[in-house]
Amino acid sequence: MSEDSSFLVSSLRDLVSDEAWAGLIDYPVRHRPAGETLLWQGTEGTQVLALVSGLVKVVRTDRDGRKRLLAFRGPGEILGEMALQRGDVRLADVQTMSICKVTVIPADDFRRLVREHRLAEPLAELATRRLKEQTEVHDGDVRERLVMALLRLVEVSGGARSFSLTRDELAQHIGVGRKLVSKALVQLGPELVQAGKSRVGVVDVGGLRKALDGPAAA
Repeated sequence: MSEDSSFLVSSLRDLVSDEAWAGLIDYPVRHRPAGETLLWQGTEGTQVLALVSGLVKVVRTDRDGRKRLLAFRGPGEILGEMALQRGDVRLADVQTMSICKVTVIPADDFRRLVREHRLAEPLAELATRRLKEQTEVHDGDVRERLVMALLRLVEVSGGARSFSLTRDELAQHIGVGRKLVSKALVQLGPELVQAGKSRVGVVDVGGLRKALDGPAAA
């Protein structure tokens, strides 16, 4: 996988006008601590959240109890809109990874904003890009998957380098076992990535980009 491969992630804020985004955040801002669940899997879509600042993860629990870390979302994102548009229950939890600021948009207000600012097309484009992200994170060998996931995480967070994240969660995200993630971290080395029990630090973003062109993992 070359350095030119796509790992850039667009938020809804990147796809809409200043006026449209202002309409989405023109609600009281709520501060939420790290480790809190903002949206619950299985609940009805009665509201949408606009993420003003902070980082969240999207986690689904399968019927057998296994968890899958589907995605990371950062500032400028909209959360929970899919359930609202489908008229269905939420398919995953949304959990804060850092202190977050969000606005809560009631369902009727969100539908009105979609009409007034013609957001249907940007929302469809966003859904397509999200699907592409989830596909690409399972493409390549383990080292490539891990590098891609870390680069996306830095991009989504707005340039943060340290994340509340375990090796098990990284393994869930890229679809491999924990031991393979640990092996890939050793291959990358502490000069690129440092991982503790519950935190992962990206030391050298440029080095990670170059690692995509490096020799494949054994």
